[in-house]
Amino acid sequence: MKLHEYLNPLHGWDDSSAVDKVRVYTRQSFLLIIVAIAVGTIAVSVTNEDYLSVTAIGVCAAAGFATVQRTAALGGASKASPRIPLAIMCVAAAVAMVIGDTTTRLGAVVILASAAGTVLALRWYLMASVLVAAVAMALGTPMPDAILVGGFIGAMACTAQLSAWLLRIVTELDATRDAAAALSVAEERLRFSRDLHDVVGRALSAIAVKSELAATLARRGDDRAAGQMDEVRLLAQESMADARKLVRGYRSVDVASELDGARSLLSAAGISTELVGETSVLSERAAEAAAWVVREGVTNILRHSEATYCRIELTDNSIRLINDHPQPSAGRDDGTGLSGLRERLVAVGGTLTAEKTSDDFSLTATLPTSPQNPRTTT
Repeated sequence: MKLHEYLNPLHGWDDSSAVDKVRVYTRQSFLLIIVAIAVGTIAVSVTNEDYLSVTAIGVCAAAGFATVQRTAALGGASKASPRIPLAIMCVAAAVAMVIGDTTTRLGAVVILASAAGTVLALRWYLMASVLVAAVAMALGTPMPDAILVGGFIGAMACTAQLSAWLLRIVTELDATRDAAAALSVAEERLRFSRDLHDVVGRALSAIAVKSELAATLARRGDDRAAGQMDEVRLLAQESMADARKLVRGYRSVDVASELDGARSLLSAAGISTELVGETSVLSERAAEAAAWVVREGVTNILRHSEATYCRIELTDNSIRLINDHPQPSAGRDDGTGLSGLRERLVAVGGTLTAEKTSDDFSLTATLPTSPQNPRTTT
């Protein structure tokens, strides 16, 4: 990659996640500091015709540039070890400190502290700042200039340490957000499996027992076998009805309950939710279809986005879910969940459309109309 691409603040910005943006910002900030200090110091050295100092600062800046690119704590993108450029930078900075004037020394220590500010603990840099100031005075540097050099080492080391700490905190918070979203989905799955066991498990056990009893009675020629099979048929029908209700709505197909559950899930995942409209304007058929859309749409947001905001808009014949930060497409426009939801809506006279841009994702469903009066709420 070319140098101007590294220094371009917008390079890789639009298609990056929030954490990647913080990482890019941190890395490029230190790169810009190194380049700016190097250019200013070299300009002064060229004016003074001190070309040896120009060479030392140039090597120090180039090595510092490579060191930042290889330092993960500063958002470095390279996986290579920073040891070799770090060693070269230290040697070049030492040469610049010995042969250069105050400006050259100041530039060298700023570059060194900016690039290597996370290598050691902060207390060692503070000790080093005092030592460098003492050595500078021993080499004949005026006391104010020596104190300035030492102070810059401490200040830049503090800046690097603070930036690395902030980047680490942001990364940990993002990992926590992903874990919370995964936990919310897992809790919903556990609740569904628990409901499925409670609703269907007992009926299936009764069916198995009665079927065995009916088979035994039939082998004996007992007329009671037919009665037992009738009971098995009734149990199977009831079990199928309960299973359909469960699959449609976990515990309920009420759209208000689905919206409450959606807000709870999104809140647990760190996503703020805005609801526009009232469920009272929906007919019975539209309310049931809207509940399907809310459930699948929220699951889609948790699984396939890095959203921080979700907006749910309700009208008497449509529902729309909008979220920010959708993940890049992996080659398919819809997953199986949205395809199944579309089939459900088409079966009852509705439609489903999904639109994705680089900034947001919207899921819009037209709901089935019904001659029934809209539901009323108390």
